[in-house]
Amino acid sequence: MKTISNKFWYVAQLKPNGFHKAQLNLHQQGFECFMPMREVTIKHARKFSNDLRPVFPGYVFIRFALTQRNWRKINSTLGVNKLISFKEGLPARIPEALIAGLQDRCDKKNILKAVNDWQSGETARVVSGVFSDFIVQIDELLTGDRIRLLFEYMGQNKKIEVSSEALERLS
Repeated sequence: MKTISNKFWYVAQLKPNGFHKAQLNLHQQGFECFMPMREVTIKHARKFSNDLRPVFPGYVFIRFALTQRNWRKINSTLGVNKLISFKEGLPARIPEALIAGLQDRCDKKNILKAVNDWQSGETARVVSGVFSDFIVQIDELLTGDRIRLLFEYMGQNKKIEVSSEALERLS
């Protein structure tokens, strides 16, 4: 038998660089938080470093019941700017399917895993590794999560192989 919960997901806007403060304080108040992250490579002065960045910068998902007396405290929590609402002062509910889909794609540390439904000829952007920020074309899907890419570099067509996790779809 499936139990029905009256807790739903909502989204809060964070203050600049407020995620860690907000997450700590929200957990101390008994709220469940979720912020999907992704690995990116940052180029700085000829050096590369890997870092985790939010998939939705400046926002965090929070799960609670509107029947809880203390949910209004979220707006005054350190690191939180405000709960997103559209009418009547009530926060806007996020569809459970959206959060469930995001959570299914994340590992235990909430790091978003790559989608492995790439197609040959599709255009993507490399988000990690030495070719970070290069716009590439999918040349061939290899075994495992490896993908061969085609891109132009210094007037020549080059091919490289990367993990599918290093790619981001271009819309």
